[in-house]
Amino acid sequence: MTNWLTKIRFINQLSQLKQVNWYRLNRNLHRDVGYFCIGFTLIFAISGIAVNHVADWNPNYAMTQVNLEVDDNSWTDLSDAAIAQLMLQRHQLTQEVKSTFWQNKHQFDVFLEGGSTLSWNRRAHQVSYLHVEPRVLLQALNKLHLNETRNAWVYFSDLFAAMLIFLALSALFMVKGKHGLKQPKPIILMSLGFIIPIYFLFTAQ
Repeated sequence: MTNWLTKIRFINQLSQLKQVNWYRLNRNLHRDVGYFCIGFTLIFAISGIAVNHVADWNPNYAMTQVNLEVDDNSWTDLSDAAIAQLMLQRHQLTQEVKSTFWQNKHQFDVFLEGGSTLSWNRRAHQVSYLHVEPRVLLQALNKLHLNETRNAWVYFSDLFAAMLIFLALSALFMVKGKHGLKQPKPIILMSLGFIIPIYFLFTAQ
């Protein structure tokens, strides 16, 4: 009797599974996961563009350089601290000096609080001020993208990657009929998504 009841329950469960509209369920899950991934996608996309062009600009800091000619004939006999104060006065700065350093006998560098620097070029009789200002929002996004925060963000990043895999695979079953997966257009587009990365992989060698 117990065996028959077990079989009946199993048959009922199978019939219930058959009644589920898997196409609709896939669409609904794709939609909801897609909504959830919007924030993650923007973070990784914006910061990805920024770090992609790291050779052309600094994605974490905005840098501005100002060069001024100076009458430095009397500076040679001064102490490093005195020279640093004259360099600050020339650029009308009030920042605290963190440290000073002679790159060579012709260049003297002053490192300021906040990351900015002053450089005295004795040959050119010039003092350069490099102003460094953090790109606060972009810097934060880059930290997340490059996983510099570690801790729990590792698991959220893995979750996002898994959800992207789901979105990619579930998209294959989103559309039926003349725009479905069996038609030439989606096959061509999907193939290009594989061919383009492979092309750059081989041409980069």
